[in-house]
Amino acid sequence: MIVVSIVSLFLSFLLQGLVSNFLPYTINNLSIFSTVFVLVNLVILQEYYENHKKFILLIIIFGLLMDIVYNGTMLLSVFIFLVIFYVNKGLKFLLPYNIFTVNLFAFISVIIYHVMTFLFLIILGFDTYSVIVLLKIIGCNILMTVIYASLLYFVISKIVKKFELRVVR
Repeated sequence: MIVVSIVSLFLSFLLQGLVSNFLPYTINNLSIFSTVFVLVNLVILQEYYENHKKFILLIIIFGLLMDIVYNGTMLLSVFIFLVIFYVNKGLKFLLPYNIFTVNLFAFISVIIYHVMTFLFLIILGFDTYSVIVLLKIIGCNILMTVIYASLLYFVISKIVKKFELRVVR
């Protein structure tokens, strides 16, 4: 399961770069084909890890990669991904794991990611934008978040069943 996780996260990481580099969108010209692909992938994979230390290690590694390669920040994505991990852990306790809840968790995670990024930008005084733009960003991410979470959920579930992979303990 760890190999499947790393491969899927790496593909999501590359997809993040592909979408951000080849779709001409800016803060004023948003695209419905954007989301935080690595984050959505982490939401899907969280169910397959009972050993939280190993999953947190994946979060740290791919959060750092996101920070270094795409965001130009240090530890921002790592921190936000960890917060989202604990939020989803609490939600997972309340709700079953199925396609509907996975989409709900992914959407909530993307909202948290964008809101926390927005707040950090305001607090640190970097490129700030209005709450209306934040809502537009979140709105534009809905479609791709649902599509990507559903697709990834089915692909990873098929792989797990086909190869009889176990939960990481």
